[in-house]
Amino acid sequence: MPTCTHSGCGQSFEDGANDAMACQFHTGKPEFHEGLKGWTCCKPRVLSFDEFMEIKGCQLGPHSSEPRHKDDPFKADLTKYDDVLPEPELAATAAATAAVVPVAPKAPAEEPLDNDPADAVVPVGAACKRNGCSAAYESDAASRGPEQCVFHPGRAVFHEGTKGWTCCKPRATDFDEFMRIAGCARAAHLF
Repeated sequence: MPTCTHSGCGQSFEDGANDAMACQFHTGKPEFHEGLKGWTCCKPRVLSFDEFMEIKGCQLGPHSSEPRHKDDPFKADLTKYDDVLPEPELAATAAATAAVVPVAPKAPAEEPLDNDPADAVVPVGAACKRNGCSAAYESDAASRGPEQCVFHPGRAVFHEGTKGWTCCKPRATDFDEFMRIAGCARAAHLF
């Protein structure tokens, strides 16, 4: 049994049962922009790839077993233009590559952590000011341990629909999920 090559279908079919309403497919191309995924031929946009794969086709027609992108301009045979293209300038390219000196990347400088002054008066119920820590001050004995605060020393990153911290790998798509990402460093609370 042949497999349908229409975008968004991929079902196996029998030629005898292949009628004008057998296939539900997309006529456009996949579109990935700013974290959203969808098809150029229809409106639905989703965040996850699994949801993208579940978007139902917007066109009905018979199944097809022909290769999809036979006329794709991006897959064109450019060898017919070999006599038109200029010869590459090897001397200029060699000089340019010789002039490039690799630079070692700078190691990020660790910023010193802020700490409360030893004589600071902290009101009961004050929240810790470190990113990702939601502890509230109870007393010096209960809240002033050396490594009681679990927090994120980096900055928040919001990029293409995902949220996370510059100091660690976990990413989330939902803001509530982002707020629940566990801290990756330990120190004393900062009230």
